[in-house]
Amino acid sequence: MADTLKIAVIGAGNVGGTLGTLWVKAGHEVMFSSRHPEQLQTLVEAAGPKARAGSVSDAAAWGDVIVLSVPYGAMPVLSEQLKGQLAGKVVFSTSNPFSGRDGEVGRTALDQGVALADQQYLPGVHLVRAFNAIGAASMKSQSGTGKAIATFADDAQARETGARLVRDAGFVPVLLPLSRANEGLPGGPASGVLSEAQIRQKLGL
Repeated sequence: MADTLKIAVIGAGNVGGTLGTLWVKAGHEVMFSSRHPEQLQTLVEAAGPKARAGSVSDAAAWGDVIVLSVPYGAMPVLSEQLKGQLAGKVVFSTSNPFSGRDGEVGRTALDQGVALADQQYLPGVHLVRAFNAIGAASMKSQSGTGKAIATFADDAQARETGARLVRDAGFVPVLLPLSRANEGLPGGPASGVLSEAQIRQKLGL
């Protein structure tokens, strides 16, 4: 694997902006993208020289790894917009469904399992889910302190890349299968700032 990855962050809000900045500091190239890339200049300048901004389509084409950090209600539109562009890529999702905010899309994802919903919206990708239940402020303050992040993936490429990105953001990955991804959502047993031992205990590992 190359020493540096090209990481495209789709949805450059608090979580996407914070993680992208941590990855720039770890030496990766990062493209922040949103519907309004012209509004991301401050974030790009703060993140450092390996950061840039682009449109969502730019990001999908450019990135080796695509990080999704969008409200879950946007998934149907995003799925349509990016149809066929992400197949074969690692997609790292921090996006969470909430039944209130995300309406029917959120409720359905929670009921059927968020990873299964992801795979229906993003067919053919190497899916990994992580950083789903820790706030942006904690990501900043706890990076490098030995805290752990439940990291859900099934195939080897997703597991390897996902674990690497969690480590490069300054956390310890605890790898789990995608079938358990709902346990990593806000309010789930793996939510909050936890040590590796605490995650293993709460999830019965």
